[in-house]
Amino acid sequence: MWRRLFQIGGGIVPYLAWLIPLMDRMLVQKRDAVTPALLDMSHDLRSDLRHDLQQHMVALQAAQVDIFPAIEEQHRRLEKLEEHAAELNHSLTVLSDDQLDLADQIRSMAGWVRNSAMAGLFLLMLMFVLKLIQAIHGMGH
Repeated sequence: MWRRLFQIGGGIVPYLAWLIPLMDRMLVQKRDAVTPALLDMSHDLRSDLRHDLQQHMVALQAAQVDIFPAIEEQHRRLEKLEEHAAELNHSLTVLSDDQLDLADQIRSMAGWVRNSAMAGLFLLMLMFVLKLIQAIHGMGH
């Protein structure tokens, strides 16, 4: 029975909400007597809300102050990482230049060895020809 009564009452509530402005106009005189109490209550509610908001702002500022040193530390670490990255980049550039210089030196040394080998073969051939001439000339005597 109570459930049925509650269902009927719950269905009527939206229609009763439409009647509130009419009832408000009928009770204008009574509202003037209630207004100071409502103003006091709204003032108390506003002061409570303001106080809670101030507490939350203080807590947020404290949290921000707690986070600020950590952010500064992360910033310093990032700067150090950037410095290390710049040093590594410089080292890699120098190493690359050194490798290019070494490759050039190896190429020039290979050319020198090739030229020396050719000169050695020429001198060996010349010595062979001279010995052959000496042997032919020595037989004739």
